[in-house]
Amino acid sequence: MPSLLRRFIGRSGDIPRTAALGRVFNVTRQTWRLRDDPAKVQPVREPLTTGKTASEAADFARDVAAGFPRHGFHRRSGSWWAVEGEWFHRFAVHTTPKRKAAILLIATGLAGVAAVALVRRRPHSG
Repeated sequence: MPSLLRRFIGRSGDIPRTAALGRVFNVTRQTWRLRDDPAKVQPVREPLTTGKTASEAADFARDVAAGFPRHGFHRRSGSWWAVEGEWFHRFAVHTTPKRKAAILLIATGLAGVAAVALVRRRPHSG
């Protein structure tokens, strides 16, 4: 891989690397312009798939990267990459952070409580 592209691959971003089992893996595309400095410019993040096994997510990321004429795998970061015109894409396999899952669970519970409260307050016609 040319050194021009290495600066994008080595960026860890905020994707956690924790051991997990089951269908908890996601693939996210991170995109920069080739002229961007990844130390200063945050990538545009786009979730591509969720709820996969580690193997399924890895295969998915590899297949998406292979769809570009210039692509590869960076072993140290464990990410696939691709270049398209003036854009650099990194396809990262990761798990959903537990904190976000807990927040989603709490928000869902609060929405349920609010719905029950609204149903009880609605006057009955009869």
